Amino acid sequence: MELSAIGSKSTYMYDTNTKKLSTKDGKTDAFTDYYNGVASEESYEELNGFDSNKKRDIKNMMKLFECGALSTGKNSEVYEITSDIIDGGSTDYYVNGKKVFTAYNPIDYTYDEVKSFSTIAPPFRTYKHQEYNPVDNSINIAVGDRYNLGNGYRLTIKEDCVWGEGYGSGSSADDERMNTLVYGMNALVHFADQQYFSSMIDENSTPMVLQFLKELGVDTSKEFIINGTKCEVKYGRINEVGNTHVVPNSIYEKALKRYEELLYQPLSTYYEKNSK
Repeated sequence: MELSAIGSKSTYMYDTNTKKLSTKDGKTDAFTDYYNGVASEESYEELNGFDSNKKRDIKNMMKLFECGALSTGKNSEVYEITSDIIDGGSTDYYVNGKKVFTAYNPIDYTYDEVKSFSTIAPPFRTYKHQEYNPVDNSINIAVGDRYNLGNGYRLTIKEDCVWGEGYGSGSSADDERMNTLVYGMNALVHFADQQYFSSMIDENSTPMVLQFLKELGVDTSKEFIINGTKCEVKYGRINEVGNTHVVPNSIYEKALKRYEELLYQPLSTYYEKNSK
């Protein structure tokens, strides 16, 4: 039996009568013994944290089948279950060849990591200005940048916020639109600096933010890069490309790598031997 790892696929048979797992040829191995609660101490060297997660996922999945919350559309006494480990945070599961769900694992963050994306107004991180680059559709909006919006209105990127100037130069409606843009740009720069969730970019301010980016040359109809963060517009909102976990990608990937290093450890050190 090969050690479970990212990219590993394994298939087992689950008997609904005995609630036991076996290999496809009807025999057992280290994982099936572990799942069935009869693993020996020696087998814990052949198993690791990926197997611990897989055992938990399959048990939870079979509970859902038993209560009718999951179905393949065909009742059976024996199910063929396949797991496909995508990464430390997610595994796809198939039953009788049909994908039934993806299991996601909770990722732990350090205090400093949580603070870095949950502080109301952390200092911006981008200090190097970069004009729009059409080669990769990128731009840097950096501390110290000033943008003349016309009619006496200006935006300045300060140390920890976007500052609006020129209030009173136009009508009260103009001032209100300026407020909306300032609010949206403040969230955008924090998001682009990997300090905010994309949802912090208010829906009402998003059209003005997108128009501002277009005026700088950014093509928002396809993927674009702001301060190193890959962005896209989906359903009228700005999102980080490939982000399915809410937390900024750079922080998530660092925490995920830490978690994956733990998962590769044998169960003899990763998990208590008497765990069920």
